[in-house]
Amino acid sequence: MVDENGGPLPGASVKVKGGGKGTVTDATGAFVLQNVEENVTLEVSFVGYISQEIKTSAQNMVIKLVPKPNELDDVVVVAYGSQKKARLTGAVAQVTGKDLADRPITRVSQALQGQVANLNVSIGGGGGAPNATQRINVRGYTGLGTPASPLIVIDGVQGGDINALNPDDVESISVLKDAASAAIYGSSAPYGVILIKTKQGSRGKAPSITYNNNISMNKIFNLPTMVNSLDFANIYNEAFINAGRSPFYDAATIQRIKDYQAGTLATETIKDPNPANNSYLSWNAANSNNDWFKIYYKDRSYSQQHNMSVTGGSESSTYFIGAGLNDRSGMYNYGNDKYKRYNLRANLTSDVTKWLTFNFRGSFSRELFDTPNLYAGQTGGGERAYMHQIARKFPTVQLYNPDGRISAESNVQLQKEGGRDLTARDKGLLTGELNLKLAKGWTATANYTFDGTYFDQNTHLKTLFTFLPDGSQATIGGTTPNGFSRYNERVQHEVVNIYSQYEKELGDHYLSIMGGFVSDYTAFQSYGASNNNLYSDNIPSLSTSYGTTPSISDRVRKLASEGFFGRFNYNYKEKYLLELSARYDGTSRFLSDVRWKAYPGISAGWNVDKESFFEPVKKYVNGLKFRGSYGELGDQLFLEDDYYPFYPSLGTTSPTNTSWLFGGSRQAAVSLPGLVDNSLTWISTSTLNLGTDAAFLGNRLNATFDWYIRKANDVMGPAAALPAILGTGAPRINNSAIETRGWELSLGWREKIGNVNYGLKGVLSDYKAKVVRYPNPTGDLGTWYQGQQMGEIWGYQTVGFFGSAEEAAAAPSQSRIDGNPWTAGDIRYADLNGDGKIDAGTNTLADPGDRRVIGNNTPRYSYGLTADANWNGFDAMIFIQGVGKRDAAIGGNYFWGIVGDEWQSSLFTTHMDRWTPDNPNGYYPKYYMSGQNGKNTQVQTKYLQNAAYMRIKNVQLGYTLKKAVLDRIKVSKVRVYLSIENLATFTKFTKALDPELTLNEGKVYPLQRSYSAGLSVTF
Repeated sequence: MVDENGGPLPGASVKVKGGGKGTVTDATGAFVLQNVEENVTLEVSFVGYISQEIKTSAQNMVIKLVPKPNELDDVVVVAYGSQKKARLTGAVAQVTGKDLADRPITRVSQALQGQVANLNVSIGGGGGAPNATQRINVRGYTGLGTPASPLIVIDGVQGGDINALNPDDVESISVLKDAASAAIYGSSAPYGVILIKTKQGSRGKAPSITYNNNISMNKIFNLPTMVNSLDFANIYNEAFINAGRSPFYDAATIQRIKDYQAGTLATETIKDPNPANNSYLSWNAANSNNDWFKIYYKDRSYSQQHNMSVTGGSESSTYFIGAGLNDRSGMYNYGNDKYKRYNLRANLTSDVTKWLTFNFRGSFSRELFDTPNLYAGQTGGGERAYMHQIARKFPTVQLYNPDGRISAESNVQLQKEGGRDLTARDKGLLTGELNLKLAKGWTATANYTFDGTYFDQNTHLKTLFTFLPDGSQATIGGTTPNGFSRYNERVQHEVVNIYSQYEKELGDHYLSIMGGFVSDYTAFQSYGASNNNLYSDNIPSLSTSYGTTPSISDRVRKLASEGFFGRFNYNYKEKYLLELSARYDGTSRFLSDVRWKAYPGISAGWNVDKESFFEPVKKYVNGLKFRGSYGELGDQLFLEDDYYPFYPSLGTTSPTNTSWLFGGSRQAAVSLPGLVDNSLTWISTSTLNLGTDAAFLGNRLNATFDWYIRKANDVMGPAAALPAILGTGAPRINNSAIETRGWELSLGWREKIGNVNYGLKGVLSDYKAKVVRYPNPTGDLGTWYQGQQMGEIWGYQTVGFFGSAEEAAAAPSQSRIDGNPWTAGDIRYADLNGDGKIDAGTNTLADPGDRRVIGNNTPRYSYGLTADANWNGFDAMIFIQGVGKRDAAIGGNYFWGIVGDEWQSSLFTTHMDRWTPDNPNGYYPKYYMSGQNGKNTQVQTKYLQNAAYMRIKNVQLGYTLKKAVLDRIKVSKVRVYLSIENLATFTKFTKALDPELTLNEGKVYPLQRSYSAGLSVTF
């Protein structure tokens, strides 16, 4: 038995039609049926492939199956079970493990991007760092400007960690989008569910071993390019002069810059000519010509993935054991940042009796990340630290001093010789499960899961030294005193699920009822400690520090929730479908009188294609289903890590930090807590969903469309203003509401022409949201207001540049934006309200001055397109992903270049196109190296960016060896492939930034293009 590429299909079912004999294929796809008469008919089937009836014509047969094109026949994993897609009434989408395979990715979430309509995967603050994670959202905004994440359920257990999961272990992923589908999960899933099923063994299957790998080379593809040092010096001087300041670079330095670029000066700087100064000149007195992005980031890095699994089973048991290694090197040239993840998974099942099956699922992952210390005293700290520091470093700053040593000003020593930040995250999960067959059609399941996450972080701030011209050494700023800190977390999560289902077919009627109980308990504990002054930087630890003011902290919190749930399904001839579900939830997060709440869900469907009147068109429209759903869910996740919002918390101050004397000395002090609202309770969300599924042209074309409205009431907002004499903060209360509307379309085409199998799959989605209720009686534009479209961008309308000071004087006054004179090259804004002056008015809805809504940063029309084909063992695939419409108002030096402060500005090649008397039509306005620069960098129409983009995410070319070759080498399957990730991007976005990476200021670890090769072997 082989697939469309000639590869074996292990575990396929082979039965004699009308008889009792049958078997399954082994790891090589082979099967044997003994004592079978000639010319009998065999019924052959395999999941995901079209079943066939084959006449036996010889003892040795090769049967080729082709993929099943009609998606309505697929079985989809849903909450607490599975259903045939034709019976689904909710908005559910599924992705197979094949869609995730053979890409040089670290996380499952990376592979989900663009695969499911309105499953929104965006890059997080870590950008393209080797340990970066992604943000996942279903169907857009879930709160005031926030897109919260869905519930992750792995093998039926809630609260899984998708970031710790090995993509190679995944068999299928289902996404529950509407509230009716997710209602059974209650308050754990107010904004969708991602159900992940990992690989399992197969009954009656001989042991099969699979090994696959991926070796990749990674190259940064969208770094800014710094201007050369002479252009930098001239533009800086220009900006200083425009601001009324003296030139920043003197004539002697500019001459040395020219000499260095001409090759007549060999050193990047010189010793300070002042004999009283024992230092080298730097910054605006040095003469180098460095592009610091090229210095800090290497040309290429290498990564590798290796996975091995063993699977099989007997007639009464199955097993799957998988192990994986993901080793990814970062792009720091001197910092040597690296990430490793080890994965181990075991899924075992065993029939204890005919009516009792025991399942065991266990997994372990270890993540290790080693990266340079951020040295916040130099870089400012945070995820943006080095991207912030690199961009604001002058190209004239020397990498090497004349003595051949690395300069302190370059900060390269921070990465090359400095302390390290080491993190380790261990995650273990154990699930024991009992499945009972109580009677025909009646089953019960009980499982217990213990899930533990253990995190440890060690941060070493090492003192560094630089050599001075006379050979002596001095400490580098921001590196002293040396120190060490340790932070540790322990999160223990326990889940109990107990549920039972009864299903029955009565003629043409199908009934199913299911009910159960779930208990979810989380215990969090952390501690942190730090101290300065290490005895030695060679042995960094808390016990080898002697600072007199160590810092120690810890946190302990616990959260428990319980829920009762039920679901009822009915269908008549799979023609009329009905599903009712409900959940009754309670949580320790709220007080007893507002702790429990019930949430219902209802959905219905109509398979029109099963009606007799549909027969005339069934030749062209092979399947057609209409469905609708409504459901309600509760949200407690808006409180995030606040497990006790009803407890007022006293502020505490240690004796060394108080300003009060008691008995002649300072004592510890406490301060009044903020007010709490005892009625704070669930956010209630509801979703109305209307959808249709259809199949056309012999099931070659499949389509799904959904339209939805999601409302969130009782959103947490601020209380009414209270008198200042109160002396403490106002409580948070449930007093706001939002509404999100959207739609999504999925199309799939699959066909075979001759020996070529090919397919196309496309997804397209859109959403937008508005504020329905918010306590803002004055219409203040500085916060949310009723009727506001989320993501809206307020700004001025740009007329152009002033051509002269006289034009500026004759125009409506812009002095309320900036009191300095407006001259040629400054921005002229439109007087939209006609009052003769340009300003923001009172910054209210009633008086916004001359500002209007000029754009919206909500990602609209997100899409993904996948095309694949295979022929004679060769296969090819291309995956394209993008956003069709999005605006961005970018701030900061990455976009503007000059921001008014010489130490925070940057100049890239994009900034050369600026206004000057010789270039009056430049893109950027006149530069000022002072606060006056802000008058030209107001949010405005001229600089609003089109952040839409299309990216070729992945291209693959592979080859699977023919069965004749495999038989000779005694291997079941061998496939080799080449792949390119992030091949090309098409966008009108500023070239200084990446439209997928950030819409803020751009200071994010850059993305990479990966060239990879892989091998997959099954024995």
